Order: sequence, then C-alpha cells, then structure tokens
Amino acid sequence: MQHAQLFSSKLVVALLLFIGAQSQAFASDAELPKRRPGLWRISTISPEIGLQTNDVCIEESDSIIGALDESCAKPSVTHANDQIIVTIECGQKDARDVTSLLFTGDFQSWYRAQSKTTASSRRSGFTIDAKFLSERCTN
Repeated sequence: MQHAQLFSSKLVVALLLFIGAQSQAFASDAELPKRRPGLWRISTISPEIGLQTNDVCIEESDSIIGALDESCAKPSVTHANDQIIVTIECGQKDARDVTSLLFTGDFQSWYRAQSKTTASSRRSGFTIDAKFLSERCTN
C-alpha cells in the first residue's frame, strides 16, 4: 500500500510539474521545448485524477517538465521530425521510476504531451493538451 501511495503521489507531482523547437531530423540530447510566455489553458486527463483544466501563467524561464527531484538523472531529449521524446529516470538504481513523454505542437499556440510512467510493476500515464490564450497573465 505504501508503494502505491508513493507511486500515486509521484504521479500527482509529475502532473503538477507539467501544469506549472521543432526539429527537421532525428537528434539526440536536444533541448527541451520552450513554451511561449503568457497565459495557457492546460487540460490534463488521467485515470487517477480524471480531467482537470487550469489557466496557467508561463514565464520565459519555466521548464516544460518543471523542477526535478535530486534523485533524477538528466532528462534524455530526442527530436524525431515534429515529435520530441523526453525520458526521465528517478529514484534509486534498484527501484527507478521511468517517465516517457511525447511532445507535439508548435509551443507558440498549442502543444500536447502524452506520458507513460513505469514504477516497479505499476504503469500509469496522462495526456496534456495546452492552448495559448494571451501574452498577458491575469490575476
């Protein structure tokens, strides 16, 4: 039960990190995609939380994957045509969680992130659809 709660809480953290570049060829160790700064409507759907939609202010310095735990290795970023694949490994060597993300979009007006997380024998995932709303963030 404790492992299930830890897995569930890590998934929620991963989802929250996502709420807070295009390439013409296959390229490894590329940079993460950068979103246009401003107000974005981000909709997340997963079996654990259902559908949630939030309007989020994205700043120039915000990472699309958020801050990573110190137990995480540097993300692997691969560009393949108009898709960006990001793999994040976290945890101890004998119990690493692996999250794979597939990004599509222009990151100026929209993007989609599809995620699959594997932790021990458990698997989960979510999809994020984001739409740019305005250059100004509202309070």
